[in-house]
Amino acid sequence: MSELKLLTLDLRAPLPYRGLENPPFAGAPFAGSTLVPDGSGVFFETNFGVDMAEGEEELFLFEEEDLIAFDLDEGPLLRRPLPRPSFYGRRSEADTASAKLAAGSYIFLQWRPLDENELLEGLEWFAREAWWERAAAKGPYFLRRVREDGGLATQALRRMD
Repeated sequence: MSELKLLTLDLRAPLPYRGLENPPFAGAPFAGSTLVPDGSGVFFETNFGVDMAEGEEELFLFEEEDLIAFDLDEGPLLRRPLPRPSFYGRRSEADTASAKLAAGSYIFLQWRPLDENELLEGLEWFAREAWWERAAAKGPYFLRRVREDGGLATQALRRMD
């Protein structure tokens, strides 16, 4: 895995996603498929992660208390296996969106995991590094994945105070 660096992101416009709360799967599957609503009540099959088509993107939302355990000696530790996300969605037009990644400031990490283990390592690094640097972050953890340049760009985000 390449060197990781904690950054800040000023998201100028919200990113809309259509999807579902409490999806019927755990974690953030690296590949495979699931059913997602199209905004009109109809469900369609869509692929996860590396199985997405070029240009597609997905968003997982994890509540802090579900995703992270805090050890007094070690700091934040990622729960393994990953819990069920509280939301899963695909990028959509604003009029069919069921959730949005709101405009604002975020702590941010982008990396290109080659497998599920590197995905977990990156998420845990993000939580630990934000804690170590005392980043003023709050709320849920967002995991955003975009299929681009023949690979999978993965981003972890958390809203800053």
